[in-house]
Amino acid sequence: MNADPTKLIKTNSHNSIPSLKNLSKTSEQKIELNETIDDVDKSKTNPSEEGPPPDKGYAWVILGATFINFIFGFGTFNAFGVFQTYYLEVLFVDVPAEQIVWTGTLCVFFTLAGGLTAGPIISKLGFRYTSILGSCIAFVGLILASFSTKVWQLALTQGVIFGYGCSLIVNVNVTVTALWFEKHRGLALGVAVSGGGVGALVLVPVVTKMTALSGIAWGFRTLGMLYFVCTFAGGMFLKPRTGFALTNKILDFKLIKDPITILICMIGFTFQIGFTIPVLYFPASLVGMGVSTNLSTNLIMLFCSCSVVCRIAAGYLARRFKPVDIAIIFQSISAISILGIWYTSKSFGHSLAFYIVFGFFSASYIPLGPVIISNHYKKERISQANGLLNLFVGLETLVGAPSVGAVFQKYGKRTDYSQIIVIGGVSYLISVAFIIALKYYTRKSN
Repeated sequence: MNADPTKLIKTNSHNSIPSLKNLSKTSEQKIELNETIDDVDKSKTNPSEEGPPPDKGYAWVILGATFINFIFGFGTFNAFGVFQTYYLEVLFVDVPAEQIVWTGTLCVFFTLAGGLTAGPIISKLGFRYTSILGSCIAFVGLILASFSTKVWQLALTQGVIFGYGCSLIVNVNVTVTALWFEKHRGLALGVAVSGGGVGALVLVPVVTKMTALSGIAWGFRTLGMLYFVCTFAGGMFLKPRTGFALTNKILDFKLIKDPITILICMIGFTFQIGFTIPVLYFPASLVGMGVSTNLSTNLIMLFCSCSVVCRIAAGYLARRFKPVDIAIIFQSISAISILGIWYTSKSFGHSLAFYIVFGFFSASYIPLGPVIISNHYKKERISQANGLLNLFVGLETLVGAPSVGAVFQKYGKRTDYSQIIVIGGVSYLISVAFIIALKYYTRKSN
């Protein structure tokens, strides 16, 4: 007898139901596994994944974590001024200042330039564990520095090792902040990098007190423990908003061929020259006018407070206006304040007015540079572009700062600041010219 076709169809359909259920369970298990991998923060996920919405929810957790990390990633530089004074006056009295200064110089350079290597590390470890790796390296550098008794040892530990650990933290936190914010990206980056200014207000008194009570070794150890605990905790919250694949290359040569990349980097280089001169030399210029050393150094705290406001304000304005337009205005005011106020200053009040105006406008490119990069490049290239910008800023530390010091030594005889003041003002004006060119090229590119 022939079988009834309808019965066969019903039988087959009933037999297929268990396999469909098993398939469904398997799919659900795979989805759960993928979500677990996301939580562990592997950056190599599906680039098309939308992820949680930007500018809300967990984005504000990210901002809080990156703010804390920047307090130590950038704010520690200001605390090193305490150590530098101790080197000159106590630990290395007979060592030339030109040798001692290389400790701080190498630290700044590796903090900025080391970020180029962050991209390949992030592609292997993810944002969270790359930041934690930076915390561990920086902690080791500070602890080793506490046992150092020679300049070359401090240059290696405080300069190279600690600086490189900071570079990973700085690059990761700039990149992850840009990925979690779109509408409020400028404000978020401004708040995050303002942590460097807040770090000066918090860490300088702590390190000064510990160094005075227990010596420089415990000053390093205290800073190291604070650094590790806080940045480790901050790093645990970091993860990408969406999946994307980072390149394993340290340097993408296509970026170097891009005129926009070159302009962004040249803005950073010339900006850093103009910014560094008042930061390094203004307190000393007040002492030359007869102001007490104690008051001159205390004014650094005032400048850091103004700088925090500048970074947040510049980031906030980037929501409403084009970042390049804001940079043109802020950099121009900085140049005018240097050439029009500081250069002609003959009194303490006049000089103080300059320091306040300069503090409110001078640091705008610190948040605006990453904003411009995030707005122009695809998210897969943000880390490398930020690393390249920081490399150029770091090169200024190796080339620009010593050159300015040589001019001050040879032509200013360490008493006349007029030559380096002009260099600072002109550097800001050159950066404005580069920003105008950047505005033209970005408009043409769009």
